[in-house]
Amino acid sequence: MNGISRVIPLVFFSLLSLQVYATPPGTLKSDKAKGLSRYCTYSDGGIVTISHTEQCPRKNPKPSRNGSPPIVNIEKKGGASSGPLKKQNIKGNNRYCSYSDGTVLTVQKNEKCPNTRR
Repeated sequence: MNGISRVIPLVFFSLLSLQVYATPPGTLKSDKAKGLSRYCTYSDGGIVTISHTEQCPRKNPKPSRNGSPPIVNIEKKGGASSGPLKKQNIKGNNRYCSYSDGTVLTVQKNEKCPNTRR
C-alpha cells in the first residue's frame, strides 16, 4: 500500500509536467513536398507553401492574431500560372480566397480577394 501512495503523486506530477513541455503554438509540426511545392504545417493550424527546394521555417512566419483562425496560403508551384476566383469564406478576422487551380490565399476580412491568383 505504501508503494502505491508514492506512485500516484509521481504519476500526477509527471502528467502535470507534460503541459510545461508541450509544443508552443506556431512551431513547425510537419512538412510535405508534393511536386514543386513544400507545405509547412504549424501547431497553430497555419499552413505555408514554399518551393520544394526550400526548408520550412521553424516558426510560423504569419501566426494568427487575437484568436482569429490561422493564415493559410496554399500555392501550386510549377502548375498553372493563374486561376479565377472560385469562392471566398470569412472566419474571424480573415478572408480565405479559393481559386480554381487549388490555390488558397488568406487576406484581412476587410480586403477583397484578387480575381485571379498568379
